[in-house]
Amino acid sequence: MAACTPKQEAKPAAPAADATKPAATAPAAEAMNLKFGTDATYAPFESTDASGAIVGFDIDIANAMCEEMKAKCSFINQAWEGIIPGLTTKKYDVIASSMSITPERKQSVRFTQKVWSAPNRFVAKEGSALQITPEGMKGHAFGVQQGTIQETYAKKYYPDAKIKSYKTIEDAYADLAAKRIEAVFADGVVLSDGFLSKPAGKGYAQLGADVPNAADPVILGDGTGFAVRKEDAELADKLNKAFDAIRANGKYKAIADKYFKFDIYGS
Repeated sequence: MAACTPKQEAKPAAPAADATKPAATAPAAEAMNLKFGTDATYAPFESTDASGAIVGFDIDIANAMCEEMKAKCSFINQAWEGIIPGLTTKKYDVIASSMSITPERKQSVRFTQKVWSAPNRFVAKEGSALQITPEGMKGHAFGVQQGTIQETYAKKYYPDAKIKSYKTIEDAYADLAAKRIEAVFADGVVLSDGFLSKPAGKGYAQLGADVPNAADPVILGDGTGFAVRKEDAELADKLNKAFDAIRANGKYKAIADKYFKFDIYGS
């Protein structure tokens, strides 16, 4: 029987690999593209420069985080009143716009960990005799930006004042200069670095003491964070890990030192 079995022809050996040629590599994973929404009227955190580019501390921090994630970042200027609707309708993926972390906002968005923290302040004409108490502000007009924690706080704690809400903080500054209001209540760093330190702020000064977030944590929140859609838990986790990385490797401090002479992160 063995004699009747056809002889098997030997298969040619596979050619040896050419050691001079590089081994084939798998195609690189496509970089993540992230769009950030920001109300660029809130210097020094987010504003536009002379060329119209969106710049500021939050923008630099977002870019540094994107580098850690090997993601491509772009920024969209969005008016504050539409900032959360723009996120939920997927106009952008992340809000990076000095948004305070409050229980109310947590119902609509998912926050990252705290990115920075600052107190709240009033500014008025130098020498103003206004007292920032409910009685002292009774009948007096002051401005806030609409949709902010300062607007909510003002309406609760200064019920007898004439509170004017503005689309942008810059509109409030304009009415202060025109003497249509006597003071502006806003984020303390925005007022000190974005107004008092500029030519437009000459002749104005902080009114009274800072209003710390601890004055009403439910309204004033626990610092500011970036925000994503509630269902985007994985993206929030990636952002948090990137933020931890830039805090650890010194990039956060290097960026902060460009803008501030104090610890903007806070305790």
